[in-house]
Amino acid sequence: MVKFYKKGMIVLLAGLMVAGLVACGGSQESSAPKSESTNGVAKEEAASGEIVKLVVWGVGSADTDDCNEVAAAISEITREKIGVEVELVRGQDAEQINLALTSGEAIDLLNYNNINGQLASVVRNNYALALDDLVQEYGQGALAVINPLDLDACRFKGSLYALPNMKDTSRSAGFAMRKDICDELGIVVPEYGTYDDAYEILTKVHEAYPDMYPLVPTWGGGGMQETLPIDPLGDYLGVIENAFGDSTKVVNHYATDSYREFCEMMYKWNQEGLIMPDATTTTENNLLSGNGFAMFENWKPGKELEVFKGNAREVYFLKVIKPYKYTDVPNGNSFMIPYSSKHPEKAMQLWNLMFTDAEVSNLFINGIEGKHYVYTDASKTFITTPEGVDSNATGYSSVDWSWPNQQLTPIWKGGIADLWTQLNEFNQSGTPSPAHGFSWNSNSVLNQVTACNNVVSAYHTALRWGAMDPAENLPKFIEELEAAGINEIIAEKQKQLDEFLAGK
Repeated sequence: MVKFYKKGMIVLLAGLMVAGLVACGGSQESSAPKSESTNGVAKEEAASGEIVKLVVWGVGSADTDDCNEVAAAISEITREKIGVEVELVRGQDAEQINLALTSGEAIDLLNYNNINGQLASVVRNNYALALDDLVQEYGQGALAVINPLDLDACRFKGSLYALPNMKDTSRSAGFAMRKDICDELGIVVPEYGTYDDAYEILTKVHEAYPDMYPLVPTWGGGGMQETLPIDPLGDYLGVIENAFGDSTKVVNHYATDSYREFCEMMYKWNQEGLIMPDATTTTENNLLSGNGFAMFENWKPGKELEVFKGNAREVYFLKVIKPYKYTDVPNGNSFMIPYSSKHPEKAMQLWNLMFTDAEVSNLFINGIEGKHYVYTDASKTFITTPEGVDSNATGYSSVDWSWPNQQLTPIWKGGIADLWTQLNEFNQSGTPSPAHGFSWNSNSVLNQVTACNNVVSAYHTALRWGAMDPAENLPKFIEELEAAGINEIIAEKQKQLDEFLAGK
């Protein structure tokens, strides 16, 4: 059995991938357009009293009418404070976003969550404005609350292209396990444990409920939160194997002993019936809400409530990693100012309000009081959906982590009163990877990256869900990666990382 964490002491701690509701994350470098100084224009607008309309694209599902109502409420505030009206759009898929950006559609603030490669892609494709001058003049409120270490993760060749949301900027991960089943079987789930601990629990559940799937994907198509202690360095094609160590050697993730051992473990679990048979092919999300018992999941303070909201199941967490930071975590799932914005100064002013104005932030995140949420207590600490309203069909979903500053908003019923304090402590506790802040530019090896990604798609998901025998297929996987050019990628990535570290 693989042991990445031993009771009493941490040996290895694991890494993760972000799953979004509509989305992705990343990092890169490029000659993306710098924001030209248009302060004169901004001052002229202010002096003339002109009201500027800003188009904001956010993450999550919402009805058009509800978006319009929320935007109208926000505009009542922003017209007076910064001379801005808001047009709000949510739920655009990757194809719609990419088409809008490539065509130069006028968008002023865009959450790049759904763009493949996330921040890496938007910078490489010249979609995003550099923010250095804008944030210095119009974003001081945001800078006052953002951790400088997290801000550094949003820089490329020294230029700033995003502001990290006040979400989880450190990561921990493990297993989310249904509370009702654990309580019924008398299973005590330790806060931190090992893969052996998880195996014992999954086996016990399988024996008691032979028709239940002990372990299911986190999302459709074999989605799995990463549980090896790596810094993916942007694309997983060359990683830091142990982000908690001092080594900055870039290695082939898929050729490491830790990856092999994980695949061997999952193959054993699959053979024993502990894994959903069609884990790699299912198109369903929220599988824990059905006949599933456990799934790999990221953890942060309040994650239990987040899982409940998505699956209607209370869960315990068995964590196999301690918090750590790598570049893609702080810079993922944030906003940018697209190059096509007609009013970047005003966009930064609105962005700054999202970080500093509780009323504006709450409207963007939770919508209209009485329609999309109600307070549960006189102190206005907690909110819930109005009576008779389905929490999953309010017309305006609350995807709090996807907006700039959820920490200005009330907490959803079932959460902990000091959630935001705990989240900040969690973020501060994360151990930075030795490569934290590094952004990978794959431009010189794009052909090799494409070829290697094609190989990864043929093997990786099946191997890590135990649907392929690693003894037979892992050597083929590695051989095909090498033929596709992964060693060239690693050499170029190592060169760039060494240059980055030398310049720190």
